[in-house]
Amino acid sequence: METRKDTDRAKQPRSPATQVAAFFALIFGYVVLGLAGLELQSSQTGVTPVWPASGFAFAMIFWFGLPQLGALLPALLTLGWIVGLPLEVVLVSAFGNMLEAGVPVYLLRRLGVDPRLGHLRDVLLFVGLGPVLGPALSATSGSLAFQMLDGGSLDVLRIWFLWWLGNSVGLLLVGGFGLVAVARRTLKVRGRGLLELLIACLAVALITAVGLWQVVSITSPLVLYLLIPVFVLLAQRGDQYLVMLLAVTAMGVTLLSSLWLPPDSLEQAELGIFYLDVSLLWVVVFTGMVTSSARSEMRSREQVSWLATHDPLTRLLNRHALMERLEQVLARDDDPQNSVLMFLDLDKFKDLNDAEGHRAGDRVLRDVSALLLEEVRAADWVARLGGDEFAVILTDCQLLDACSIAENIRSVIERYEYAGRHAHHRVEVSIGLLELTERHQSPEDALHDVDSACYEAKRAGRNRVWVYSLDEAPVEY
Repeated sequence: METRKDTDRAKQPRSPATQVAAFFALIFGYVVLGLAGLELQSSQTGVTPVWPASGFAFAMIFWFGLPQLGALLPALLTLGWIVGLPLEVVLVSAFGNMLEAGVPVYLLRRLGVDPRLGHLRDVLLFVGLGPVLGPALSATSGSLAFQMLDGGSLDVLRIWFLWWLGNSVGLLLVGGFGLVAVARRTLKVRGRGLLELLIACLAVALITAVGLWQVVSITSPLVLYLLIPVFVLLAQRGDQYLVMLLAVTAMGVTLLSSLWLPPDSLEQAELGIFYLDVSLLWVVVFTGMVTSSARSEMRSREQVSWLATHDPLTRLLNRHALMERLEQVLARDDDPQNSVLMFLDLDKFKDLNDAEGHRAGDRVLRDVSALLLEEVRAADWVARLGGDEFAVILTDCQLLDACSIAENIRSVIERYEYAGRHAHHRVEVSIGLLELTERHQSPEDALHDVDSACYEAKRAGRNRVWVYSLDEAPVEY
């Protein structure tokens, strides 16, 4: 449901004013990020190892539509004019960048990928179609452009790979952040999560800075390996947004590293240590994204499993779970007489609910549930059967002890008071007790008998405990 909503939101038509504003924002952002990436341009290959502009363009086009692809031409013309590239080279590069953003966006939309990237399927499709396929298209056109510029003296394969790497890192980090941040609908992180995020961001910034400081030594990638536990630990929260914040933090430090990198760090032949660092950054972010999505899916499955056996309002067991546990007790090979079933039905609850509303009623049900949990033992099972009816399975409990527990519960609930808008309300409870025996062939039989005991408690005047008896009518405790 949510996946469809987010995908449809990306497809919704925007107003002309919004489209125009996004068009110029894309041009401006692409030029600024492009200039930042060019600060790390290799003097040997002419290729930058990090191109954040590709990720920005991808995210903008995903959210504002494929017509925004037209903004890449004036953006690259502006960059070409600043750098001094020939017009034909700029045009070929612009065509490749349009393919790089347009093809993945079209395919991701067609496949219904959730931009929040909370599922492993969505992460793998995004990475495969975005950072892998998209840059391959632009790297091909970029290599051709370099051939046109240099006359064929450069190693085309090396240029292609370096071009792909720089654009892929930019699209993975910046593009992934752009998808997740907008789809999340809020950039706020509260409570303990905010403190953990700040510590993790500081750790990522420090590790990245120290690693790049050693970029002319093999120590550099060894230091950057420390990023892996930081990303994985924060990814355990199952929030892809937190992982992407760490990613853009690392990206920001990498771009700023041009201010302190040793002079010869960008003059390395072949892939060099700097490109190894960039590749490692790609792997670290991808690992964090996969870990986060896997954790998110695990929590979703745990939540579904929990809801199958629990009442979401009171967080007690639900009727289905109680019947399963009751069946387990009745199926014991030994005599189940050491177990007692308790049935509780609140008195005066309807009056409170009618006078104060359902929200007040829900509050009272939660409060009563908390009181029940306080009065029973840790080994007992407490369930909400529905409405204002509850049940408790007292395991390894003699009937006399069960009567004492039931009376304590009745007394505690009798003293409970809810301060409403119109008056103070008290609720009471009628309780039926049933000693489980071999005659109870099914959970339904046991529940029927204990319900009849509770009914007798209500008929006798409410707010009392009654014990079911085989030989005679239920008796008051």
